[in-house]
Amino acid sequence: MSRLYLLGGEDVRKRNSQDIMKRAVTDAGSDPTILIFPWTSERVDNEGEYRALMTEYFIDLGAETIQFAEPWDPYGALKKKARSSHLIYLPGGNPQLLIDRMLISRGDEVLAEYDGIIVGNSAGALALCKKYAAIVGQGEAHMTRFFKGFGELDFAVAVHYMPGDDDNNHSADKELLDLSDKSATKIYAIPENSAIIYSKGKLDFDGPVFQFYRGNRMGCY
Repeated sequence: MSRLYLLGGEDVRKRNSQDIMKRAVTDAGSDPTILIFPWTSERVDNEGEYRALMTEYFIDLGAETIQFAEPWDPYGALKKKARSSHLIYLPGGNPQLLIDRMLISRGDEVLAEYDGIIVGNSAGALALCKKYAAIVGQGEAHMTRFFKGFGELDFAVAVHYMPGDDDNNHSADKELLDLSDKSATKIYAIPENSAIIYSKGKLDFDGPVFQFYRGNRMGCY
């Protein structure tokens, strides 16, 4: 069973979740190999810059080897890369693009069979749940609702959460309270630079995280 790190959002250039990422890399063991799925953007003009940035970051965190999953990798190649890796990283960006590419490539099956550390940053965290909550105004969400992920977690997450943040008269708290009141699903709202660590059915929290359930909000620390 994988150990999952669900980050509410990190600006990798600023490394403002470096302590959480260091914890994840340390969990992966000594001199780990990292596999990155850079599948959250259509842009290719800065792909080389992004890969150099991520490689430098993980090397500084203590990784030995960095490899990348390619959208054209066949299923067998993805499995081989995963088996040789100690940590898999799903970046921020467009969650639906990541989910679609994982399903088409059977990358979701690769992750389901993987027994190591998986880090999901923002979009990556959303995708790892059975369903995730997008607040109105986030991405293409015209209303606050659930979207389908490819993971097996039985709770939902919302990312880039800011308590009391108003955008066009919509409060993130109100939106999540209303959504949770209509659903039996627990929603964990993760601010940037905070994370949920999930292992064997148990949750740990690095930084403040907020649970919305049945129309109520509770802090988790």
